[in-house]
Amino acid sequence: MSGGESSPSSIAQWLPSEWGSKRAWLESAHRAARVLRRDVAQAKPEQIRQAIELASRLNPGPWGGEFHERLEPTWRGAEVTWKEHDEGTVIWVHGGAFAFGSPRVYRAAAVHLARATRCRIVLPKYRLAPNHTYPQAHDDVFAAMRAVVEERGPVVLMGDSAGGNLAMGGMARWVQEGLPSDHILGFALLSPWCDLRKEAVSIQQNMVAHSPFSHEDSMEYSKQYLAGHPATDPNVSPLLQSSFEGWPEMYLEWALDEFLAPDVAALHARFQDADLDVTMRTEPEAVHGWQLLPDLLPEARRSSVALGAWIRARLGLHTA
Repeated sequence: MSGGESSPSSIAQWLPSEWGSKRAWLESAHRAARVLRRDVAQAKPEQIRQAIELASRLNPGPWGGEFHERLEPTWRGAEVTWKEHDEGTVIWVHGGAFAFGSPRVYRAAAVHLARATRCRIVLPKYRLAPNHTYPQAHDDVFAAMRAVVEERGPVVLMGDSAGGNLAMGGMARWVQEGLPSDHILGFALLSPWCDLRKEAVSIQQNMVAHSPFSHEDSMEYSKQYLAGHPATDPNVSPLLQSSFEGWPEMYLEWALDEFLAPDVAALHARFQDADLDVTMRTEPEAVHGWQLLPDLLPEARRSSVALGAWIRARLGLHTA
């Protein structure tokens, strides 16, 4: 082939169409990441998990942060504080497609939130797929919720991505079991994965420009966790909950162009129909999970500040 010819397999197909466009660079980088992970490395969840864990150790978060593991009879996880401030308690259920993530992976982001809120951030540890399937992660999160509230008193609950799914399952179970509603003072969801069905709008639209994952990944990871359990069950697809009665004030954040945006927008509409008190915040462009990188991304720093102020208000604390 002569030097003037090109082919679909040439490296040019990976280059951004507009060199000065952040969006084009991200789209190309994420496309390459998906191909490398699935087609070249053929990475399994355990391998991806190990890589994420190792990378997270390079960033412990801002100076002044403290990370302490908790190994209790009914729950495991970690607690994060900043400069010994302990004005309230936030339970943050980490994301990771039910297969990745851990309290240690979220250490840096949790220190940022602890600094913004002056609160103790509790990070429950839950069993991960594919080794552990539904309802094990849901049970682990709910057990941690009950134990932390019993120990610490009223809390703000939050979760991101798959952690948002688990936190919503925990909130629904909290109400169903008739536990005191005033013990969950607020509930924050960051880009929650709220619909695991193959008919989910996110799956149909498959907006992958700002996502290292696609509809194929969503179906694979949900299948691994559900292990035959129907995705139509509202416990695993909380967008399908028949009622949100008894839920506290909400904070809902997502990026308008991220992979899960259509489902989160539908969830917001459900909350509005249920007359919930919802504070909505969006970013026009952001990578799914951007909130975990406040050291690197200005949108993550904006998120940390806004969420921190909302949490303090829910806990009845003065402006930090």
